[in-house]
Amino acid sequence: MSVPAYRSQEWLFDVAAGRYDVDLAVSGMEAHSVEPLLAEMTTKAGYDVDRGAGQLRETIAELYRVRPENVLITHGAQEALYLLYASLLEPGDEVVARGPGWQQTLDLPARFGATTKTVDYDLTNGDADGGARTAAAVGENTRMVVLNSPHNPTGLTFDDAQWEPLGATKTLVVNDEEYLTDFDRSVVQHVPGSCSVSSLSKVYGFPGLRLGWLVGPSDVVEKCVNYRRYTTISNSPLLEDLGLAVLRRRETYLAEYRRRLTDGWRVFREWATGHPQLQPLEPQGTPYVFCRVDLPETTSLQLCNELLDRERLLLMPGDVFGAPGHVRISYARPADLLTDGLDRLGRVVKSLSGLELAELT
Repeated sequence: MSVPAYRSQEWLFDVAAGRYDVDLAVSGMEAHSVEPLLAEMTTKAGYDVDRGAGQLRETIAELYRVRPENVLITHGAQEALYLLYASLLEPGDEVVARGPGWQQTLDLPARFGATTKTVDYDLTNGDADGGARTAAAVGENTRMVVLNSPHNPTGLTFDDAQWEPLGATKTLVVNDEEYLTDFDRSVVQHVPGSCSVSSLSKVYGFPGLRLGWLVGPSDVVEKCVNYRRYTTISNSPLLEDLGLAVLRRRETYLAEYRRRLTDGWRVFREWATGHPQLQPLEPQGTPYVFCRVDLPETTSLQLCNELLDRERLLLMPGDVFGAPGHVRISYARPADLLTDGLDRLGRVVKSLSGLELAELT
């Protein structure tokens, strides 16, 4: 069966391509250079171990306080999620997921004969009962619950209490933890037998390495390893060398990331007080903010297209996540770039609000 068009990728690589100079859309740190890491590369470009190099797996296992056999190195978090669906789902199974959200989770299970039941985020109360409502959606045919905390695009994050009802379901719980910096808060510390996926893309600023991982029960890892033998076989040992060098400098990258979050949110919050047409949902540890758009006769998608046409500014319309009426704005940017982008955004918002005409009269 065919799969639906991937809306977020279409927006970035087709619709917006060549139309912007300032990017407040991509949801991680800007890409870092690999040049400082090259001196540590010693590996030859042969086939890699299908589950990932031992030293890299050991390093990630230490972060999660698990054993190396609970770790699989993958081509980004997205391959880790794909392997879970492909290895575990069968026709008639059900996946419980959250909406709005990442299209891979919402649409891809159908490719394997499964159905997806969506539990919407409650944006009026910070999704305080999200864990309980998600657990209540688990039924007899539910094969897995797929979550994303810290969440893309809303920026909301489960606290410890939110995990408790999910642990009681006795169903495989998978959490996409791309934006988690403290793995003591990982799902694997809260829900027995659960799986975490993450990567070096968002927090560390190395999306081009395509290096991610799956942490979970050893039997789940082995099923995923067997499936990938039919597809990508293994990772590049050269990229795994670079990934290990990144993790050896982990605290340096995390310090920069946290500084960007603190400084960028202060700049954005000050800007937002003068622009009530965009109503932000305060992020909880993510480098982006989710805003409701309140503009007369202007949809969120129209706003994002106007920004491209008038100001060459790129934002992510909530429409690509199934959340029309919202935009996602990445604020963990260098101060001058963020200020420039917000100035451009402010001019268009002001124009679409009719404020320019009001000031003239």
